[in-house]
Amino acid sequence: MDHRKIVKVTASMLLLMNASQQSIMTFADHLDSGQMTEELVSSTIEEPTENSVMETAENEAMDEQQISETPESSATVPSEAPTEPTTETTADVNAEVEQSTGDSTIPTTVEQEVTDISSDPVIPDPNAKTECFEIQGTEDQLASGVFGSSPWRIDQEGVLYIDAGILGETTSAARAPWFPHRSLIKKVVLTGPVVANAESLGLFFDMNQLTTIENLSNLDTSQVTNMDYFFAWCSQLTSLDLSTFDTQNVRSMNYMFNGVSSVSTLDLSNFNTANVTEMSHIFYGMSGLTSLDLSSFNTMNVSNMSYMFYDCSALTTLDVTGFQTANVTNFSHMFRGCSGLAQLDLSSFVTSQATEMSFMFHGCSGLQALDVTHFDTSNVMFMHYMFHGCSGLTELDVTRFDTTNVTSMFYMFFGCSSLTELDVTNFSTTNVTTMSFMFADCINLNTIDVSGFDTENIRFMRGMFRNCQNITELDLSHFKTGKVQLQQEMFAGTTSLSKISLGIQFYSLTDTNIPELLATEEHTGYWQNVGSGTEEIPLGEHVLSSSSLMTTYQNSMADTYVWQPIASESIHAIDSTIYVGDSWEPIDNFVLATDPNGESIPFDESMVSGTVDTTTAGVYPVTYTNGSASQQINVTVEESQESLQVIDSTIIVGDTWTPSDNFVSATDQTGEAVPFDENMVSGEVDTTQVGEYKITYTVGTLSREITVTVVASQEAIKATDSRIHTGDVWHPRDNFVSATNRAGENLPFDESMVSGTVDTGRTGNFIITYTNGEATQRITVTVVENKETIQAQNGSLYVGDKWSPGDQFVSATNKDGEMIAFDESMVSGTVDTTKAGDYPVTYTNGRATEEVMVVVKENGETMVTKDLQLYVGDTWKPIDGFVSATNRAGFTLAFDESMVSGTVDTNKEGTYTITYTNGSASEISQVTVSKRGTAGGNANTGGGNTQQKKTGNTPAIQQKQAQGNAAKNLPKTGEIQSSAAVLGLALVGGAIGTYIYNKKKNRKD
Repeated sequence: MDHRKIVKVTASMLLLMNASQQSIMTFADHLDSGQMTEELVSSTIEEPTENSVMETAENEAMDEQQISETPESSATVPSEAPTEPTTETTADVNAEVEQSTGDSTIPTTVEQEVTDISSDPVIPDPNAKTECFEIQGTEDQLASGVFGSSPWRIDQEGVLYIDAGILGETTSAARAPWFPHRSLIKKVVLTGPVVANAESLGLFFDMNQLTTIENLSNLDTSQVTNMDYFFAWCSQLTSLDLSTFDTQNVRSMNYMFNGVSSVSTLDLSNFNTANVTEMSHIFYGMSGLTSLDLSSFNTMNVSNMSYMFYDCSALTTLDVTGFQTANVTNFSHMFRGCSGLAQLDLSSFVTSQATEMSFMFHGCSGLQALDVTHFDTSNVMFMHYMFHGCSGLTELDVTRFDTTNVTSMFYMFFGCSSLTELDVTNFSTTNVTTMSFMFADCINLNTIDVSGFDTENIRFMRGMFRNCQNITELDLSHFKTGKVQLQQEMFAGTTSLSKISLGIQFYSLTDTNIPELLATEEHTGYWQNVGSGTEEIPLGEHVLSSSSLMTTYQNSMADTYVWQPIASESIHAIDSTIYVGDSWEPIDNFVLATDPNGESIPFDESMVSGTVDTTTAGVYPVTYTNGSASQQINVTVEESQESLQVIDSTIIVGDTWTPSDNFVSATDQTGEAVPFDENMVSGEVDTTQVGEYKITYTVGTLSREITVTVVASQEAIKATDSRIHTGDVWHPRDNFVSATNRAGENLPFDESMVSGTVDTGRTGNFIITYTNGEATQRITVTVVENKETIQAQNGSLYVGDKWSPGDQFVSATNKDGEMIAFDESMVSGTVDTTKAGDYPVTYTNGRATEEVMVVVKENGETMVTKDLQLYVGDTWKPIDGFVSATNRAGFTLAFDESMVSGTVDTNKEGTYTITYTNGSASEISQVTVSKRGTAGGNANTGGGNTQQKKTGNTPAIQQKQAQGNAAKNLPKTGEIQSSAAVLGLALVGGAIGTYIYNKKKNRKD
């Protein structure tokens, strides 16, 4: 028997054992991965009967016995072996199986999604060896080897021992070395520290006999980036302690716990998932799970959450309020099969990037409430099976769904059997191609409004309203079925349907399974189009059974079809509500009357009994009679709630005016708001002419007149001429005075008001225009030559002199050339008169400046005196104590009596202090008067010793003084006698010397 037959036999056995479809495909993949995909698809789907119909999206020839329907896209069923993360490329196969049961045929739908063969990775032969390990066996061991640097062995009891070391890579191409023996492993023991490889895909994959993992805390996962399929299909494992797992570097967790169906509690509160981008199928098939802690999950980087909780059927609570889904594009199958959940809070979900939501809540039969009103579905393309089987939902608000980009809606609300109403009036279906079974088995829906559906691109409508047994009417008058390929069972089971509206573009009812109508006392068993009649009294020409209607209908018969009432005399009138003051006629409430043959007869006043008082509110019964037929109707007269509020207004010549400007509000007789309408208004306003205009507004019986006053515009602008000088700064604001708007309100200056510019670099007249709306003013800015000047002069002074800024100022003129007075503000710079030096000082007048230099010189004033010794009776004069003096420039000064203060009494002994002053220089002379013959005296001269004293400024000046005075000093009193004595002695000495010299010379001769 070849391996393909083995696959089929084994698959059949697994089906009989109620094994999961997934296990069958897994088994097949292990035997012949890659090649068997097509065969397995057919082996895992229920065998269709001869009448099974499969719908296809392709425009191919359709066989009566088998027609396939393939939507544009769908999420994938998980692969059956570890695979690298791949982008899902899928195709849906919908096998719709009809099972014959007695007289009726009950359609049974089996939905299968099969991963596109071209995108499936090829799973290596599990029996093939890889280069990363070598398997050895001994008598007491089933297998052993070294994986990476970690020794491992499987003993006879089925215990896998993994010793300390670093594990090698596990990928879809190179699996763990114990993989071929996985069905023998009952227990895993990590005997020492084991470091998991970054690539750890399927490390414990498919150990379907494994019940226990000991010392899992020895596994160091800090380097792992890929945990896909890590524990996948360890279906006998009952507990997992992952408290020591370090997942900070993990990028992918696809299928991580897939098929771990015996674990009831899973605590992942320590998981760090900040770097995870893929979580597809992570908890898929954990059917025994009752508690799941995801409180630490960070999903901000996750893009794929498809199949995440698929078949977690035992979960009764699931907290995903901390999920961050802003980057998620795929939500397909996310909560599929979570039948134990009674509520699901998705308030934190952000779905703006989502393109895929098919099967999202499929089979969540326990959900009693679901709020998806905040879902942003603007990018979603696939919504098929989205709420399929949500049989516990009693209400579902999808009014905010944006379905603009959706292409598939088949089975979307299938089996939502507790819903009594469903509002899909906002759905945009322009791009939708399939709606098969969209509302099927919504058995409690009372109404479904699809009148706004755009079905131009729909190809499949099979079973669209099947078993909607409470729906009494369907408005399909806008349906376009030109592209529809399948519409079988479209109305099957709609047993309450008694009215259906079909439009001109609804082309056929063939095979739509419209239920046959029953004959009753009031109705026949036929459909009749309304024609020129009413729904209550149809007068159309087409009277057909359901089967005849389906076989004969064509779009030329478009109309509203109703359950035909039994023909007899009839009259039909309607209730109405009018308001006090309205007029009423009996014909107002008459609709139709027929004779015994069903022929229409006209209204006649004799048919009516009863009257209506339109001046008084109340309910007035009126009876309409036609032979044996009569009908009583009520005419209700109510107080009118008409109202009208309009207002006067004032506008300005040139303004735009519309009648709605003065309209405030209005209500009709029922109190409903009435929007403004041009027909309410009479009268006109000429906005080009000042005046008062009367306008009348009318709503119902109410009229109001208002006045529109047109006044002259007060728009104005004022600016002034100005005269400035070259070099000045000019701004348009300088000449602006004021501006007012049309209403006379002041406006601030704005640059946009000004056109034109001023060149202050040259003289001239510049025209500037100021504009405010319609108002303008032109002004002239005259630029004249700037005649600002300033003159100052250099100066010099001596240390100690006083200086003020005005000392160097000569003159200044303003811009117009007029002389102006000196001002301290013109000066910058200062002079330190305590210190010799050159000091620059700047004089400024507007744009004119001049810099001068003030030189501070050293002061050369000196005074030299001498002390004197006199005798009583000598003569003393002030000049006697004076030696020399120089002015500030250092030049010698002659003695002047004004230099002296003090006097000497030569008739009286004593010491007299005489002060000699020359400017800032001052010196004293001590004059001592004593009796002759006393110590220190000089009897010969009448004077004693003299000692010069001098007061001056600098050595240089003193030297100059000494040189200048050497030849000019005159003898003073007291000095004459001394000089004469000296001269006399000199003459005597000279004479004696000459005498001796001559005597010696004569001797020689």
